[in-house]
Amino acid sequence: MTNHTDAQLLAGRKAVVTGAGGGMGGAIADLLARHGADLVLNDRNRERVTSSAEAARRHGREAVVVDGDVTQQDDARRVIEAAHSRWGRLDILINVVGGIKGPVVVPLWDITSDHWDATIGLNLHGTFHCTQAALPAMMEQRYGKIVNIASVGWAGEALHAHYAVAKAGVVAFTRSAATQLGPYNINVNAIAPGATARNISVDTPDSITPSVSATGPLGRINTPEDIAGTTLFLVSEHSRNISGELVTVAGGNTPRL
Repeated sequence: MTNHTDAQLLAGRKAVVTGAGGGMGGAIADLLARHGADLVLNDRNRERVTSSAEAARRHGREAVVVDGDVTQQDDARRVIEAAHSRWGRLDILINVVGGIKGPVVVPLWDITSDHWDATIGLNLHGTFHCTQAALPAMMEQRYGKIVNIASVGWAGEALHAHYAVAKAGVVAFTRSAATQLGPYNINVNAIAPGATARNISVDTPDSITPSVSATGPLGRINTPEDIAGTTLFLVSEHSRNISGELVTVAGGNTPRL
């Protein structure tokens, strides 16, 4: 049940969530709405993202659906523009889209150029295009919160080299953006989920993320709500002096280089 405190945490904030038709993106959208944010929700699957929008509206928030593939620059710009057109501002951007194109488990010597390029594109292009499109408004208003979904796989994985490289790119992009955008009061952070039920991407089986499958000291895998809760913290004023960070959510199973 939504209470007054919940509604005030993000009251008046306008957010974009990509990949909002998946388990993780849907959970993030739902929690942001519960805490008062109005939303533009994107996914390639219009039916799934419409369901997420309906859930947000049940919390009394506005929810605009924009289907499309944000790895394509024109679609990404269209998603961001929907927020500008509706509200004249954009406060929060959550880049969720990611996953693996092609075989989920594949040794290095069997990764094809097509699988490599497609996986890099799936994880990096949307994050880059949406962030770049969001910057003019955020820089002008001198306020913004950007959260990118990486993976514990960023530190390297034996059977997902292309995915690991892509997620390492998300981490590097996050830190680079945070350094450049800090003077504009824009916080940029990333979350590295471990094994998570109901994956974020339509390109990977809808069960467990292709990152590490082993549980950590807490003995449990993530739910999408675990990632949503961390996202809420990073876009709230409770994290106003945190930027350029990678927050691992993996039950204590933190990767080491």
